[in-house]
Amino acid sequence: MSGRPEEDGSGAEAVPQPGDRDGVTAVSTDAVDESLKTRTMDEAPVGITIADATEPDLPLVYANAAFERITGYPPAYAVGRNCRFLQGEQTRDEPVARMRDAIEEGEATTVELRNYRRDGEQFWNEVTIAPLRDGEGRVAYYVGFQQDVTRRKRAERAAARRAAGIERERAAQELLLERLDGVVADATAAVAEARSRDDLEEGVVEGLAATYTGAWLGSYEPADETMHRRADAGWTPDDRERIGVGDDDTVGAAVSRAVADGRVTIRALADGTVPATAVAAIPLHYGDATYGAVCVYARSNSEFDDHERAVLTALGRTVATGINTLESQRTLRGAEVVELQFTVMNHPLVTLAESLGCRLAYAGSVADRDRPTSLFELSDATGEAVRDAAASTAVEVHGILVDERQACLVELSVEDEQLRALLADHGAQLRDVTVADGVARVTVEVARESLARSLTDAVIERFDGADLVGYRQCERREETREEFVTRLHEELTDRQHAALVRAYSGGFFEWPHETTGDELADAMGVCRSTFHEHLRAAQRKLVGAVLDA
Repeated sequence: MSGRPEEDGSGAEAVPQPGDRDGVTAVSTDAVDESLKTRTMDEAPVGITIADATEPDLPLVYANAAFERITGYPPAYAVGRNCRFLQGEQTRDEPVARMRDAIEEGEATTVELRNYRRDGEQFWNEVTIAPLRDGEGRVAYYVGFQQDVTRRKRAERAAARRAAGIERERAAQELLLERLDGVVADATAAVAEARSRDDLEEGVVEGLAATYTGAWLGSYEPADETMHRRADAGWTPDDRERIGVGDDDTVGAAVSRAVADGRVTIRALADGTVPATAVAAIPLHYGDATYGAVCVYARSNSEFDDHERAVLTALGRTVATGINTLESQRTLRGAEVVELQFTVMNHPLVTLAESLGCRLAYAGSVADRDRPTSLFELSDATGEAVRDAAASTAVEVHGILVDERQACLVELSVEDEQLRALLADHGAQLRDVTVADGVARVTVEVARESLARSLTDAVIERFDGADLVGYRQCERREETREEFVTRLHEELTDRQHAALVRAYSGGFFEWPHETTGDELADAMGVCRSTFHEHLRAAQRKLVGAVLDA
């Protein structure tokens, strides 16, 4: 126990004598002699002290062995002194005052306070003091119990620190979510609602500028390795139309690292006079395609913590996905596209053609399986030969649609089809593939020159022996519905058109048939087989016009 600075100290309980029935704090029987009670106190696992409350400074008159183990002070040193010798610089006044007040009121109390061992080591001491009164009710002694609770206090403090850390983290996350909720919502809405790339880019930077100081979005031009600034909002450091990837300035270096690593890159802005102190460069990658980058400016570096970096990374992927979708649609609908033609020698289809000694011609793609498949016409090959040859290549044959003596139509797929993935990343459309004489000649269309250059670089880098052999800009005029119908009508003979109209109007294509082939043949004045010949020819031309388009 630790004593008060001036008058406090450990009280000592008056130990009743055997047979003393006037004692009010202890009861003993004749069977428990004084030696047993003394031994019990001496060998108790907690420190026990007794202080004389009749003396002004409450000196100790007893200290057990556990007191010495806890404090390092032997009983011979402690007896005759007030327990305040255990106090030191870090002992707080509040628990000492509580013991002082309890002693003045003649009451018991328990406190926890910092004490010092004999070697100077600090420890936490849980002290309980209780008054022991004489036969007249006056406090004669104070008994004190000491227990080293340092481990418990450290555990409690560690738990408190963890709880405080968790609370700070929770508060920071709530603040982050509150700040970024609008950013994520605005960006997602911009991507989902955009009908053009311009709309998407304007919506994204406006949403970012509503939360941060400002933002701009640029498209990547691989020809000169620059970012072509397409949209901006809020405050941005300059109005350069093009920013070089790899420039020495802070923004150029941040964009360069973000594009190269595919990760959000944050840099501090050195100029202390500008509204922003940090810039975050967000790469816009979709697979192997680099669509550009977004630069976001913030007033404080703390706005770009680890959590925010993760959100901005996800935002970049969302924007890139939206751009890829719009570019794919532009390729399909665009009046102007770039047509590329590659030659590739190291490809599984080349291996298959060489094994068969035949020519492969692309006939279309289908997507009703777990992965896309393509149809190829093979000259001078049978279905059985194709299956045998494909077994030793990275080509999987899914079906033989036509198997004739000199040609067959095969549905197949290529394992780990890297070329198809590259086309999807760049929003490109496959138009034709021919494989002969150890070379695959691939024709694709893509919406923009920048994507065409990026796709070219990716194909040449990915495939050994690949080369760009054709590059031209094409103008396509979208055919109207009326023009399509007119063109199809011109391809049909009168009999084919009549058979098609009668079959459609008469419900022949419904199930069950509303009219039969015999009835339609009678209406045309032909036999049933002739009617079906005209109808099949018309259907073939109709389906061909749709698929070829």
